[in-house]
Amino acid sequence: MENNTLTQMWETRPPRIPEDQGGKAVIGGVCEGIGARFHIDPTFVRVVFVALSLAFGGGIFLYLLCWINMPRFGLTRSPWSAIITPKQQLTAAEIKDRDTGWWLLLGLFLFLPSVSVAGDLRAVLVTFILFAAGWYFLHQRQPEPPAGLLVGEPEEARTSNRPAVDTSHLTVPEGHEHPGQRPPAWDPLGAAPELWHLPEPSEPAPQQAKKRNWFWIPVTVVLTILTMVALSFISEWRVGNYGKFGSADITVSDIDHLPDLDGFIGETRLDLSELEPLDTPRTVEISNVAGNVEIILPDNVPVDVNCKVSFGDTACPDDTQNADTDGELLTLNVTQRAGSVSAFYARDNPGARE
Repeated sequence: MENNTLTQMWETRPPRIPEDQGGKAVIGGVCEGIGARFHIDPTFVRVVFVALSLAFGGGIFLYLLCWINMPRFGLTRSPWSAIITPKQQLTAAEIKDRDTGWWLLLGLFLFLPSVSVAGDLRAVLVTFILFAAGWYFLHQRQPEPPAGLLVGEPEEARTSNRPAVDTSHLTVPEGHEHPGQRPPAWDPLGAAPELWHLPEPSEPAPQQAKKRNWFWIPVTVVLTILTMVALSFISEWRVGNYGKFGSADITVSDIDHLPDLDGFIGETRLDLSELEPLDTPRTVEISNVAGNVEIILPDNVPVDVNCKVSFGDTACPDDTQNADTDGELLTLNVTQRAGSVSAFYARDNPGARE
């Protein structure tokens, strides 16, 4: 049964509705197609992709993956399907999508190195899990696609009373069938296309589904509250010991007790003010996906602090600190996807050690 559901999800996946076919697409028509398939506002879908990009970093990769696997409106082959199909079997429009597919494939490979860090890979995995869960939920809510949206629907599906989507303003590539403008049963020869919008004599006109955008407001509020409660419990597991979630307060006086720190979501406070001079050079990697990282620097150890934040603020010294002191160099490489990173001395912020 579950395999049948997954197969149906794939076979009824949304088409892309790009701007040059009459859609209101911003980029490739992915969000427009998802909105039309599941009767939700495309703006909400765009916000979801942006949020996934900012929070977990996988939104762009996910968008490109959707683009390469979603056929254009009026076509049955996606760019990826066009790539793996012999060229002589493709129409002119599908050959164009084949070229687009190669560019998308190149974009996916170029983007992949940017998520090669272990923490980033986990963030991308979270992105895919959230997207898959959302797709499954939407499919359960509306398993049948709106009439007139997908190519190749049987006649009984097209003339059924299920909600339809208005595609009369959309165009399809030359030589392809418009899924919303096929001859009705009463005009099998297609002699009166200007009257095809009329309902079947024995069937009521299909009703446009009402957009239930209000539905997402309580859902978003509930999910936000549950997330905050969950993190508040999870954070208790992290205090004093570095983990994946919550807040961590770490004080180190011996460099041998400072391993690489690889977190996920939360606040990290690393106090190195009592660190003893190093006998050998040492490099420490500190990474976090979302949250804040604060580092209290030592006064008697040469330190290089390299901070990188994808979305947020940094307040780290540019030059080597304490370069005239004895001991070997400590290099701190700090990577944060979303949030802030700061490195300072306790004397500059007396409250930092409280």
